[in-house]
Amino acid sequence: AFFTPYIGHGESVRIIDAELGTLEHVHSGATPRRRGLTRRESNSDANDNDPLVVNTDKGRIRGITVDAPSGKKVDVWLGIPYAQPPVGPLRFRHPRPAEKWTGVLNTTTPPNSCVQIVDTVFGDFPGATMWNPNTPLSEDCLYINVVAPRPRPKNAAVMLWIFGGGFYSGTATLDVYDHRALASEENVIVVSLQYRVASLGFLFLGTPEAPGNAGLFDQNLALRWVRDNIHRFGGDPSRVTLFGESAGAVSVSLHLLSALSRDLFQRAILQSGSPTAPWALVSREEATLRALRLAEAVGCPHEPSKLSDAVECLRGKDPHVLVNNEWGTLGICEFPFVPVVDGAFLDETPQRSLASGRFKKTDILTGSNTEEGYYFIIYYLTELLRKEEGVTVTREEFLQAVRELNPYVNGAARQAIVFEYT
Repeated sequence: AFFTPYIGHGESVRIIDAELGTLEHVHSGATPRRRGLTRRESNSDANDNDPLVVNTDKGRIRGITVDAPSGKKVDVWLGIPYAQPPVGPLRFRHPRPAEKWTGVLNTTTPPNSCVQIVDTVFGDFPGATMWNPNTPLSEDCLYINVVAPRPRPKNAAVMLWIFGGGFYSGTATLDVYDHRALASEENVIVVSLQYRVASLGFLFLGTPEAPGNAGLFDQNLALRWVRDNIHRFGGDPSRVTLFGESAGAVSVSLHLLSALSRDLFQRAILQSGSPTAPWALVSREEATLRALRLAEAVGCPHEPSKLSDAVECLRGKDPHVLVNNEWGTLGICEFPFVPVVDGAFLDETPQRSLASGRFKKTDILTGSNTEEGYYFIIYYLTELLRKEEGVTVTREEFLQAVRELNPYVNGAARQAIVFEYT
């Protein structure tokens, strides 16, 4: 599980219908339901001296104390809303800041994961299922998690994690992203965030209803939340480091390029991703083509002259229908909905920004995670990974794999790859 609660902080409750105020008590093993804001109204005087109750700019929240792997204790706040649920007319649009609430919000259970496809290719193979969302899928998913050392530091460095997943999948709540050890051993505040993925986060039609890069604007809004609130948890807003892997690393790099984000953090760590990765962005024309292709696949208007009709229809579709019809015909290491130069978050291509020096000049740590590419080999080149023991790969099979896995590079680059691995 994503955090085992420290006994003694009470039972969580969930709002099932925000307008009616109906609540569901949360028990282990309960059937996952669409998660709204976890909330418990409390006597204000009783919370004045509670270190787990934090007064954010939108309202008060209650956290929980848990054990880190080392046995040390950390304080965590799970599922803090930073944006309004992007549902109905807000689907595909840029996020809006969360509204204020009264009482104390009980932020002690992991938040929803954003709607995405779930990997079932290899059944219950742990190497695949470990990347599947471990909390309910919902469009109501724009939440932040905070992990702080105990005792609470003052003006501690802050690390903000952006998960990867090809912009089509991923969640901040994965067990492999458990930040308790990092917070407790390094005495830093660790923040993680949910952002929209797939078409719900990156569909682009160049219209106000579907402007593109919604997932990046989610991240930007979360960064603004950190700037305005992290000092309340013992963090220093002038010492924020972004770090991410794969699509998360691409996201971090795009924040380095975007004028909207550059002043919201100080340093960056890129793990297995960069703004110039061939899969990281597509042109506006290609993005529009993919959006209309999705519209056609789900029975919506898909003529270039009827973009507003297409968006209206797509908004009425079940979100799971959308994400399950996105892929069409794509090549290896191509993902259907990704960032685009939209004229708002990104004014120009990363190549042009880098060439002209228009990016944040700061400390950057970059590299590639060990065995990062194995995941894609398993899925796209299954003939090379037969179950029989002692299977050998011929040189021709190896060369063919290099060609298929690197369709964008020239012959010299492929020869360099072959040289590296032979």
